[in-house]
Order: sequence, then C-alpha cells, then structure tokens
Amino acid sequence: MVKVNTSLTFYGGVDEIGGNKILLQDKGTKIFLDFGMSFALKKQYYSLPFLSPRREKNLQELGILPKLEGFYRFDDRAAEVDAVFLSHAHMDHSAYISFINREIPVYCGETTKIILQALGEMRATALEFDVEDVLFRSFRTGDSITVDDLEIEPVHVDHSVPGAYGFIVHTSSGAVVYTGDFRAHGTKPEMTSDFVGKAKEAEPVAVVTEATNMTGASIILKLKLRIS
Repeated sequence: MVKVNTSLTFYGGVDEIGGNKILLQDKGTKIFLDFGMSFALKKQYYSLPFLSPRREKNLQELGILPKLEGFYRFDDRAAEVDAVFLSHAHMDHSAYISFINREIPVYCGETTKIILQALGEMRATALEFDVEDVLFRSFRTGDSITVDDLEIEPVHVDHSVPGAYGFIVHTSSGAVVYTGDFRAHGTKPEMTSDFVGKAKEAEPVAVVTEATNMTGASIILKLKLRIS
C-alpha cells in the first residue's frame, strides 16, 4: 500500500459559486489556497446594511467561518497554518484574510496586494474587511516560494480582475494544480495558455478548478492529465 502524505480539505467553494477556502496539507505543512467570502451562505443570515455580523465568533457559530484552531487573530493559540496563497483580489477568494492571525504570511501577486490595501483604505470600517497589518508577501510569475517542504509556483492567468494567478504546488505526493479563476476568451488569453503549459509540464496528480462556465473547458482538457 502506498502511503499518501498529502490531503486537500475544502472549507468553501464546493456546491457554491465562490467562497474558496482550500486547505492543502503535506506532512506537517499546512497552506490555504484562497480564503474568500461565501456570499450565498452569508445572505442566509445577514442583510447589509440593516443586519451585519458583530463578532467573528458569530460567523463561526453560523458556519460562515470554518472552525479552525490556531488560525484566526482572535485565537490566542499559536498559528497552526503556515501560509495563505491568494489567487486574485475578488472578495469570494480573498475577503476573509481579514480574520487570520497576523503572524501568518499572505502570498499574492503585487497587483492583488495593491487592490486589497486600496479597498481596505476606501471601504467603511467593517468587521469583515480589514487588511491592516496583514503580512503580505508578493510574487510574480517565475518566482518559486518555499514553505517548509512545499514548493509553490505562481503562474499568471487572464481574468476579469488584473493580477490573477494559478498555482502549481509541488508536494511529496506529486504536483497539485490550483487554477483559481481564469478565462481563455479575455484580452490576454496567452497568459492562461502559459499557465496551462506549465501545469502540463508538472504532470499533476490532482487539479482543483472552478466550473461556473464550462464553455471553454477544452483548455483544461488539453492538459491530458493522468490523475489517480
């Protein structure tokens, strides 16, 4: 029997549009791929501006925020997640970094960092979007980020917001590809093609992608993946 050291846990983005919160664990290393707001789930309980959350723990009690130990800034315990990687600046992928422990680094493209910091300055003070003191660490295509034994390659993709990336995560079980949001019909389709080419070269054991619009799904099929 082959022992698999790598696991993916989905805390959002399944059976819903957006809300992506994907925990990748490899041996003792834990990273999140995106940590966004689940719009549909939030609307079940709140209606802005008349009814809004007052405490972080209320969001946990309602299941809007996943119950995670050693992750949030209102938790006194040491951080148990090593890093968060944001694919892009849309709120359904990034908004809930406002709650994370400020000792946990948040990796994102330089453009995403600028957008989120600008939004934090422009928006009215609110419980759900506060990026002050977030430990941003920016990257560009061609960079390679090491988190313990994990190697993460960000590669640009085309999307409706600038500065979007997909990730190739090199784990002890093989490469895991996370596409984030992407498109092949936009103004810079060559960026998405670059990502697809890099992902194919990595011969991934798993691919995590979204499927809100599968019209251009052939671009993923071109990967000719062998997934076990």
